[in-house]
Amino acid sequence: MTKKALTIFLSLILLLPVLIYFMVWNYYAINIPKFDDHALKEFILYYSQASSWKEKIWLLFKQHNEHRISLTRLISWWDYSLFGSLNYRHLMTTGNLLLLAVIPLWYELLKKNKKPLSALLPVPFLWLTLAFWENMYWGMAAIQNFGVVTLAVWTLYLCINFKTLPFVISLILAGVTILTSGNGLLVLPLGALLLFLTGNRKRFALWLVVSAVEIFCYFNWYTKPESNPESKATIFQFIKGYMAFLGSFAESFPVADHIKVCFFMGIVLFLVAISIVSTTLFRIVRNKYSQKFERITDLFCLGTILFILATALIVVYSRAGFGFDTLVTSRYKIYSVLLLIVAYLYVVIPIRGSFLSPYVTSIVFLGVIFNIFSYHYHLVDAYNLRKELTTSQFNWTFTDKELKSPTDTSFAANIVEKTPVFYNKLLPLISVADRQTYAGNSRGLTELYDRNTFKAGEENLTIENNTFTSQRLQDSGIYILLSSKERYYLFPALRTRNTSRKELFLKQYYFAPGFRANIPFSEMDKGLYDVALIRQQGDQTGILFQNQKVRVKETKKKTVKVNW
Repeated sequence: MTKKALTIFLSLILLLPVLIYFMVWNYYAINIPKFDDHALKEFILYYSQASSWKEKIWLLFKQHNEHRISLTRLISWWDYSLFGSLNYRHLMTTGNLLLLAVIPLWYELLKKNKKPLSALLPVPFLWLTLAFWENMYWGMAAIQNFGVVTLAVWTLYLCINFKTLPFVISLILAGVTILTSGNGLLVLPLGALLLFLTGNRKRFALWLVVSAVEIFCYFNWYTKPESNPESKATIFQFIKGYMAFLGSFAESFPVADHIKVCFFMGIVLFLVAISIVSTTLFRIVRNKYSQKFERITDLFCLGTILFILATALIVVYSRAGFGFDTLVTSRYKIYSVLLLIVAYLYVVIPIRGSFLSPYVTSIVFLGVIFNIFSYHYHLVDAYNLRKELTTSQFNWTFTDKELKSPTDTSFAANIVEKTPVFYNKLLPLISVADRQTYAGNSRGLTELYDRNTFKAGEENLTIENNTFTSQRLQDSGIYILLSSKERYYLFPALRTRNTSRKELFLKQYYFAPGFRANIPFSEMDKGLYDVALIRQQGDQTGILFQNQKVRVKETKKKTVKVNW
C-alpha cells in the first residue's frame, strides 16, 4: 500500500467514530430546553430589550450559579440573530464540535513527536462515545462542559508555544475559557506555572498581569451561590468519591458493580497521574531533552493533568452534598477520559521503531471495545432523556383539555424555534380515548395494562411492569396519560439496562424486560385522575383507560434557589 493510500485508509478509520457519534447524537437530540436551558430564553428576552451597552455587558457576564457562561450566552444570541429563533440542537452541535476540537490537538502532539498518523487511531474511539450523553443532548451544558475542557487544553498548549502569535492567542483563549465555566479559572495559575517552568520571564510577567485583571473582573461582583447543599461526607467518603470521579469512564464496563470498578480504575489513573507529574517535573527541572518539542509535551501534559486533578477536587468538594452517584454522572466523565488519553500519550510517545505498531494496534482494539461498551451501556440513558424532555414539554404546553397550542404571539413566547414532536399525532386520539376508553391501532393493550402494578403514595404514583419486551428506540415505548376534569398530564415509562451480556451484545437487546414510571404529585395540580397507558410502537399507537384512578393531593414542589 502506498503512503497516500495508507493515509486515506487511516483517515477513514479516524472518521468512523466521528460519524457514529454524530449519527447517534442526531437520532436522539431534540430542540427542547432542559433545566438551565430555560435561562437562555430569559437572557435573549432581556438582551434584546436592553437599552444601553452597559446593560448588555451586564447581562452577558452576569453570574449563573458559580459560573459565568458568557460564551454560551453569546452563541445563543448569535443563533437567535442568525435564524430568527433559538434552537437548542444548534447549541448542542456547537458543544459537540468543541469536543471534537481536542482530536486535532492530539494529532499535533503526536506529529511533532514524530509519530505516524496511525498513533492517533485510539483517540477518537476513546474520546467520542455515548458516555458523554448528558452533555451531548443538553444545549447549555454541551457548550459549557465540553467547551471549557477544549479551550483549557488549547490554552495550556498555546501559552508554552515557542512562537509569539500562539502565546497571544492563548491570552485571548484564557479569557474565553474562564467565561465558559467556573473551573476555567484554573488555566490562569496553571498557565503561570508552565510559563515559570519555561523560564520565559517576559511571558510569565505578562500572564500574571492579565490573570490579575481577569480574576479581579470575575470576582468583583461575585456572590456565593446557595444552591449547593452542604456536604456531610467523611474523609474516607471524600477520597472514595474523588477516585470514582477519576475512574468514571469505566462505568460502562460489563461488570456487576459499576461503582467499584470506577473506584478501582480511579485509583489506577490517580497513581498514573502522580507518576506522570513527578516524572515530568523531574525531566523539566533537569532540562535535558533530545529535541525541543519533548519539553513542550511534558509541560502540556503536566498542566493538563493538574487541571484534571484540581477540577476533580473542586467538583467532589462542591457536589458531594448531592450524593455519591452525582460524582460518576455523565456530565463529568469527560475529565476521566481526558486523563486516559493523556496517559496514552505517555505510553505511545516513548515507543520507537517496529515496537510502535503492535502497541497501537492493541490500544486501538481496546479503544474500540470501550467505544462499543459505552454505546451499549448508555443508549438507555439517551432514550429515557428524550422521553423525559418530550413529555415535560407536553405538560407545560397543554394546560387544559382543548389540547391546542397556546396562540401567544408575544416575543417571549416565540424565542425558541417550534419543533415537531411525536405526541402531535396523539392529540386527536387522546380526546377520543378520554370519551370511550380506547383509541388507536395498537393491539394487546388490555393484557399489557393488566400486567402493571399501580402504587399510589403520599407524594407520587409508581407504575411497574416486568414483562414488556419491546426493543424499539427513539420515541417508541410506553407513556402514562393522566386525565382530570381540567387537563391532561403525560409522563414517560422509563426502561432499564439489560444486564444479560449475551442478549446485549449478540442480540442488541438494550432494555431489560419491563418499565417503571415514577410520577411525582408535585408536578401536577390536585384532583382525581384517570390513568391511561399509551403504547407507541413505530407507526402503531394505542391509548387505553381502565378503572385505575389516582387522587392527587396538593404537594409542594421542592425548588433549588438559583441566581439566574
